[in-house]
Amino acid sequence: MAKLQDIMTTPVLAVSPDKTVSHALGIMEREKLSALIVAEENKPVGIFTERALIQIRAGGLIDYTWPIYKVMSSPALTASVDMDYREAYQLLLQHRFRHLVVTDNDGLLVGIMTGTDFLAHLGLEYFMEFKSVGQVMSRDIVSLHPSVSVFAAMKLMNERRISSLLMEEGGLPLGIITERDLLRLIRSEKDLTKIALEEVMSTPVQTVYSDVSSHDAAKILTKNKLRRLVVTNSGGQCVGIITETDMVKGLRTSYTDHLKGVIKQQDRQLEEVKQQMEEKAILDSMLQSTGDTAISIMDPDLNIIIHNQAAATLYGNVAGKLIGMNAVTLHKNVADYHKFEEAVAFADQEGRHEFVMEQQVGGEICYFATTVFCIRNQESQKSGFGLIAQNITEQRKAVLALEQKKKEAEDANIALQVMLDQHTRAKESIEEQISIKLQDLVNPYIDLLRQSVTNGKQTETIRIIAAHIDSITRQFSPRARKIMLKLSPRETMIADLVRQGKTSKDISDLLHISLRTVETYRNNLRKKLGINKKKISLRTYLIADFDDE
Repeated sequence: MAKLQDIMTTPVLAVSPDKTVSHALGIMEREKLSALIVAEENKPVGIFTERALIQIRAGGLIDYTWPIYKVMSSPALTASVDMDYREAYQLLLQHRFRHLVVTDNDGLLVGIMTGTDFLAHLGLEYFMEFKSVGQVMSRDIVSLHPSVSVFAAMKLMNERRISSLLMEEGGLPLGIITERDLLRLIRSEKDLTKIALEEVMSTPVQTVYSDVSSHDAAKILTKNKLRRLVVTNSGGQCVGIITETDMVKGLRTSYTDHLKGVIKQQDRQLEEVKQQMEEKAILDSMLQSTGDTAISIMDPDLNIIIHNQAAATLYGNVAGKLIGMNAVTLHKNVADYHKFEEAVAFADQEGRHEFVMEQQVGGEICYFATTVFCIRNQESQKSGFGLIAQNITEQRKAVLALEQKKKEAEDANIALQVMLDQHTRAKESIEEQISIKLQDLVNPYIDLLRQSVTNGKQTETIRIIAAHIDSITRQFSPRARKIMLKLSPRETMIADLVRQGKTSKDISDLLHISLRTVETYRNNLRKKLGINKKKISLRTYLIADFDDE
């Protein structure tokens, strides 16, 4: 498949943007150029053509000291040097341009392609679509009388956007004037309104019969370095005009069919290798825009066919030359390749497999969240594998640090629990010692008081004191401790008397309070203990919680 580099004109002349219009026109006239590229540091920034010159001059006078960047067309239509030449010409037709600036992958100027280059490269097979000049010529002939001024002809050419005008009389061609002729005349700085066409037209006119084959007509154009032919009938009268552009446009059906075939072939290749990735350009762009996410595409034998720079870094290949290398071999060098082989086997069966890959990068152990997936075509046939790996080293370190802190916290909790248990045992030991002391030191005095009482009320008071001391020395249940914390001192005293079986009247007499007050305390106790709506006596509830089982 021929590329632009096979047919373009090279080397190509160019001028810097600050060169004058006069300087540029001098080069175009001397070298017989239809266009001059304007470049800065060998990068095209614009283009100046014969047609642009005519357009400017038809609108008024030209200052030949102007820098060329002031009148150039910018940006110029460009194409990569490796583009198919037929696709490139389709680009010209689409934009209705006649010049295509060719650049390399770095955007540097390498050549220019015109209709002449394209026509010269076509073989006989491309002219089989039509047989004669009459099938592709333009029948709309624009002609003037030879006595008309050059300026009038130039304005007409600019308005009609045509590259030439025919001078004829009685239907017979007398001469022709082209954009190339006007370039020479404009540069001469003569008054074009005072020059008649008959003085400057090219004569005789190169003609061809309408029944001449298109291939022969193309050879005439190429041999004589012409860009147009006047078409006549057997009587020598003008019936049309054919240009290089007309010749190539006549081939558009053949070209379109060819282009469709090329596109279908490319689609099939992309489908076999990349499955749902529709365009190679999209895939390349996606791969290179994924930052630190490593992506590689492999054939069924695990040979890498496309990858991004992050994948090269993943395998320690800073030069980025992985194409054709086997992925298993790469994994053997830097990671546990058994995990990779297992992932490929799973992906082949299940479609995809995810795992964490551990490997050494730059002397440091790194972790990668890796997905291996199987690529299949529309017929479900395996056409390759893909690998996506995301560096999760920082996240992994954070998780490990969190786990370490969790372990430290658990160890601290265990230590606190041990300390709490020791505190509980110490408390119980102290309570036991207090209980013993109370019994040993206080109870003898209570016995002495019992021997010296003078009435029943004193006897009862001593009995209550002894009961309270006894309650202190006993070990309360956890439920009893919770109840005691809820009660006020007076409520605690009444609760204890109720537990001992004292009636409300007995409590009233002992504490010197009214019977109604005692009943209020009893109701409050039922509410605090949560039994105000239950069918259970207050004494029964207190005995169940306070007495030893």
